[in-house]
Amino acid sequence: MRIKAVLATCALAGCVIIPEATDRDARILAMGDSIIAWNRGAGASVSDAVEARLGESVVDASVAGAKLRQGGLRGAVGFSIPDQYREGDWDAVILNGGGNDLLGACGCNGCDAVLDRLVRADYPAVLARLGDAQVFILGYYGIAGDRRGEFDECEDDLIELERRLTRLADTRPNVTVVQIRDAITGKPALYDNDRIHPSPAGSAIIGDRIARALVANIGPAR
Repeated sequence: MRIKAVLATCALAGCVIIPEATDRDARILAMGDSIIAWNRGAGASVSDAVEARLGESVVDASVAGAKLRQGGLRGAVGFSIPDQYREGDWDAVILNGGGNDLLGACGCNGCDAVLDRLVRADYPAVLARLGDAQVFILGYYGIAGDRRGEFDECEDDLIELERRLTRLADTRPNVTVVQIRDAITGKPALYDNDRIHPSPAGSAIIGDRIARALVANIGPAR
């Protein structure tokens, strides 16, 4: 994978690894939270899986813990998904986000206002910045089922988020929602030990779903 993920900052509590894109020939950009970023250190992230499937480089700017709405210092070091954007002539942009917003803003309880904000304001703002690129919004999967994870209470809200994003995508010819719920949910081997993030096998399945959607909609990246 021709991505250099070496920029570290410890200005916040704990160290944050921020990926630094170095492949100027890449035509695919990934932006989002830990679902995309997880397993990157082992070369087994979602973006790694997309690269392996397509034989094309992916600039992966995703950061674990990122939100669609995050200001201040945290936003400046990658935790703001919109600010992960890198200038480039992108054929495709892989995008996810909203889970951390829901957990942080409303604790996944009574989240209608946050859902409205995400789908009516935050996602449209990112899409406007991406212009005419083909955008593939990655949905979230559900609970592992064998033991609890921190996001288990968010299940209904994440389902509703995907439903609303699908309606949004139906109005935009360059936007596709990639559903992974059926492929991951309830299969513990596809989750990391925290029962939140994907295992390497889970990342591979997610990456394969994205790659298939990309080929179906725009063909291999040129």
